[in-house]
Amino acid sequence: MVKQDINIRAIFPNAVTMTALAFGVSSLNMALWGHWRLAVLFILLSAAFDFFDGKVARMLGVSSRFGAELDSLSDFVSFGVAPGFLMYQWTMNADIKIEVLKNEMARSEAIGIYWAFALFLAMCCATRLARFNAMLDEKQPTYWTHFFIGVPAPAGAGLAIFPIVLWLAGGEQVDFFRSPAFVGFFLVFSGIMMASKIPTLSLKHLHIPKKYVSALGVAALLLMAGLFANPWMTLSLVGTGYILSIPVCVYYFIKFKKEDS
Repeated sequence: MVKQDINIRAIFPNAVTMTALAFGVSSLNMALWGHWRLAVLFILLSAAFDFFDGKVARMLGVSSRFGAELDSLSDFVSFGVAPGFLMYQWTMNADIKIEVLKNEMARSEAIGIYWAFALFLAMCCATRLARFNAMLDEKQPTYWTHFFIGVPAPAGAGLAIFPIVLWLAGGEQVDFFRSPAFVGFFLVFSGIMMASKIPTLSLKHLHIPKKYVSALGVAALLLMAGLFANPWMTLSLVGTGYILSIPVCVYYFIKFKKEDS
């Protein structure tokens, strides 16, 4: 029997993916107990580790189909299940839960309509990930170079939890951000954007002219300073900027497609 050597390098990217999954599952636990900041933080940390696992695999030369499938399973839990569960738990605050227990109609809405938003997000995330895996071996036209097809799962999770980020940035004083209608809108919007084929910003092949490198470095330092000084307000501004970038991407995508045809 021939013994096969174990490639130790192949363990590292999968370990990063597992760490991302651990943060995603831990977010579910934090949401269950009402630790909202930690629940949001764990989703953001999951996104950070998800960003690096593929890069680590390519850097070490150990990319594999197994790693891609593992990454998709981790993404589904961390960015499809955890955000929806968090937003449902957060919207159903103590006062609303007491009202739900007293009122049969309110109980029906909470269990049915509000929970349906969380289910919708999970199903749309699963659809996106399945399509992404099916397209791994397909070559996309050149006009897709600077764009993702739809919103990536981590960014979709960010859109889904945007109301709670705004709420935390406002010092937990603006109750509107916690309203089921506002939360439901972002869950549906996030799900649609993940499952859609709308072009969104991709930085994978972005080339920055040398004259702008210094300005970009300053912007990165300001972002880091903002995250340490006032993380929720900074994340709110980043989220707003990302939402505003979507119509801009659509405009340039149409322009590039016309030029390519």
